[in-house]
Amino acid sequence: MKITKTARLLLVALATMFCLNGLSQTTNSFFQFINDQSQRHYTQVPHEVLAFYYGWFGNPKNPAWGKVDAAKHEIANTARFPVKGDYSSHDSAVIEWQIDQAKTAGITCFVVSWWGRDNWDKWHDESLAMLIECAERKNFKVSIYWERTPGDGQGQINEAIDDISYVLNKYGKSKAFLKVDGKPVIFAYNRVTLFAMPVSFWPAIIQGIRKRAGDFVFLGDSGDDQQSPGAYLFDGIHSYGVNLPDDLGKHLTVDKLSKLQAFLANLDTRSVRVARRHDRISCLMVSPGFDARNAYKCDAQTDRLDGRTYRTYWDEAIKAKPDWIIITSWNEWAEGTEIEPSLELGDHYLQITAEFAKQFLESPVVSAPEPAPLPGFVPGTTNDLATILLNRKVGVLVQGQIDTKFWLACCGATVQSLDWKDLSDPKIFNAHDLPLFVYIGAGEIYVSSVKVTDDVTRSLISYLHEGGFLVVLPHDGPWPFHYDASRKSTPPLCITDTLDLGIDNGFEEPPAGADLKFYVNKKALLGLSSPVPFPTNGDLRFRPINHSRVSPYDFYQPLVGLWDGQKHFEGDAAAYVEHRTPALSPGKSIYVWMRTAEALGPDEFYPSLYQFISTKLKPGTQRLQN
Repeated sequence: MKITKTARLLLVALATMFCLNGLSQTTNSFFQFINDQSQRHYTQVPHEVLAFYYGWFGNPKNPAWGKVDAAKHEIANTARFPVKGDYSSHDSAVIEWQIDQAKTAGITCFVVSWWGRDNWDKWHDESLAMLIECAERKNFKVSIYWERTPGDGQGQINEAIDDISYVLNKYGKSKAFLKVDGKPVIFAYNRVTLFAMPVSFWPAIIQGIRKRAGDFVFLGDSGDDQQSPGAYLFDGIHSYGVNLPDDLGKHLTVDKLSKLQAFLANLDTRSVRVARRHDRISCLMVSPGFDARNAYKCDAQTDRLDGRTYRTYWDEAIKAKPDWIIITSWNEWAEGTEIEPSLELGDHYLQITAEFAKQFLESPVVSAPEPAPLPGFVPGTTNDLATILLNRKVGVLVQGQIDTKFWLACCGATVQSLDWKDLSDPKIFNAHDLPLFVYIGAGEIYVSSVKVTDDVTRSLISYLHEGGFLVVLPHDGPWPFHYDASRKSTPPLCITDTLDLGIDNGFEEPPAGADLKFYVNKKALLGLSSPVPFPTNGDLRFRPINHSRVSPYDFYQPLVGLWDGQKHFEGDAAAYVEHRTPALSPGKSIYVWMRTAEALGPDEFYPSLYQFISTKLKPGTQRLQN
């Protein structure tokens, strides 16, 4: 991003104004890192066709093949039998054969699963070393897939820096190691980028690695919807897999391929658009199918349909015009995603790969448009985005999704990650220490009880009664706090009415012919476009908040409403409530339907939402000391 001289002077003047008015002079280092990252541009990146590769086979400490009957050509943990049998990843002849087969199919690089440097993980590192040695002789490329980040706190940051610095210093200078602009490329799995590592750790990790091992190019798994925080944080974005709905996953049939095509077209187009918007490397995933029934003993499969599933993935990926395409996978045999030759299927999937890889590698590289500027102000205001929650401590309970935590950090908040056990402990979870609590529900499941029955539910009630501010942002499931994991044998025990959240049934599918649009309360949520259309694909179950479902004594403020073309009101997709019933007063809450941010644009919605929240927090509430 190019920042004009005028813009720089304006930012300096604004910062000076804050200091002269006696406000906190502490800078938002996270926001500064994001601003620095925005200066890194990737355009006209040469095409690559990559494949995820696993080097764990033959490890005596962790036998990946499981029980093998060579005479019957059967392996207990896999759907098919490899042409090379139950091979060892330390067999140099096998490695040479794999690279030769991959090159013939148009694959240019293996991205090797890598788990660390300790004794248990030593096998993987030795596999990587052997693969790179062979790749150097055969003019082939290799990168790693960073899979694990042990520890927590500063120890986790240090371990991450040590691990990746080790890889870069030991292997990064090899002519076989994948590079962009002369810099080695590292991929990271979502276990690292979405689940294990707090988003606020990334500046220290990336800067620490650069200091220790030099500059590098980092592609993070941002989930199958390629969330934009990954494009702000990393040099490129990708995903390992796609979270398909059941009818396109385990129930996929030939007659549903057109529906799969539309699903992938939307996903791939959106993913590339996010990357291009930030001048990041765009890497799309393709897969032949999935069959982990033998390995996981469950109905986990996506039918290959004799190659038509794979062709559909490739077709849509190429149409979206990414920089790179990555195959899941070369040899993840347990999950049945392999394209490596098997006795049952021969080299059929290598032939398909060769057909599409040639088409993609010969297509023109893409010049990215002028990148979108990093927002310096809250949309529609002159309020400095980096300071609207500066030094405010926010509790967050989240699984997987990073959008919300990313924007909290950008706004200056100090995020404290919580789990259900923490919610049952009043020494940790209370309105004095955590005046703002953001619950990002993964699905519709919650935990009501940890130590004693309903202790979590009672803690949430107490939190509101103490004056806490509860923000509910579900994703991957429309109705939060619906299914109680503590009562698995009982019917759903929903507590949204107990918490006076006002969530209502809405609809399963939009009414036929309805021209549904979201309308924003522009006096509350500033700078957002309105109206915007309701989504047309994916999970369309709408669970609104309705004024009629909250106590008549509460103060209720709509933030985003859904209306059809005939001016029929379907409910609010977001609303703010000040609770005035004795049990919950003086607490506050906000509920946002799971796809509201997506519809309005997460890069605009979250800053606007947090700006609104900042106006409802008590002045000086729980500010950290400088």
